[in-house]
Amino acid sequence: MNLEDDLRVTLHDRAAEAEPQPDLWHEVRTGVHRARRRRVVLAAGTTAVAIAAAVSVPMVLADRSGGSPPIPADSAPAASAPAIDWVWPSWPEPVFPLRPGWVPGGVGEPEVLVMGANTLLHYENDASIVEVETGPLAPSWETEGTEEHTADVGGREATVRTAPVAPGGPAGQEFVGVRWRSAAGAWVQVLSWGPRDEAEVLKFARFLGAGSVPAGPASIEVTAVPAGLTLQHRSKDNLCVAAPEVVAAEREPEGLCATVVDEDYAPEAEAEPVAVTVGDREASFYADSGRIDVNLGAGRTLNVMWDPETMPLSRTDALRFAEGVTIRP
Repeated sequence: MNLEDDLRVTLHDRAAEAEPQPDLWHEVRTGVHRARRRRVVLAAGTTAVAIAAAVSVPMVLADRSGGSPPIPADSAPAASAPAIDWVWPSWPEPVFPLRPGWVPGGVGEPEVLVMGANTLLHYENDASIVEVETGPLAPSWETEGTEEHTADVGGREATVRTAPVAPGGPAGQEFVGVRWRSAAGAWVQVLSWGPRDEAEVLKFARFLGAGSVPAGPASIEVTAVPAGLTLQHRSKDNLCVAAPEVVAAEREPEGLCATVVDEDYAPEAEAEPVAVTVGDREASFYADSGRIDVNLGAGRTLNVMWDPETMPLSRTDALRFAEGVTIRP
């Protein structure tokens, strides 16, 4: 199952729920879309797994032999694919191209995300989320609304969508979304889940002005990418690179992706992975699904994922990308 299939399964399952919640957005945002890796963020909060030092995955190619569920590497032929060129990443450091002039209290520290051609500024504090997204791609509301009307934001007509929280959610919380087009034609959207009413969300939207918010250091970096690919998605635990035409058309994680999940490393024997090592760490290569899992220790796993049909990487090239991934705490 590739990344696109994982997204489709998660979205389909959650769409059947009576009241979609923003934990769905958190899952899509971080690139963790496998059914066995679903996390309910707003109900239970986010549990961070601390690592004492940065985990660097240097370039080391060595196969493992026996003793674990994956079959020995030398008994499985490497996937064939045309040779590719590798380049140093050359994309500019992401920035959010607007600066909030007023922010509601208690929303936490901002995080800048790359969403294809769009950029998103995200605040999260326990069960409270506020985020603003802008760019040429139409954003998603992420939550079904129960009422819509219009309002004025800086002289532009905006759509306002509201909804109460689902039964059993924290008291006094609601969903409010505001979406409009800037004078330059870009989409701008503010979404809020938490103890803020429409007036506060509109105030946040109306005080967005000239300036920018830098992304800051990335928790996932890569040292080399296939030529022709550029940054498509970047968030706290996920980084994807893709062709420029994919970046221009797709907001959700797509392409060749590296994702850190808070789960113990567990090879899936039924999928017949090839046992390899990546930077002296045990790893599993899944040729059919386009995936490498790397054991980071301390209850964390690095997933490298791609679609073999649209991006036919050889085992050597997939391992080279994985070996260039650096994860910081």
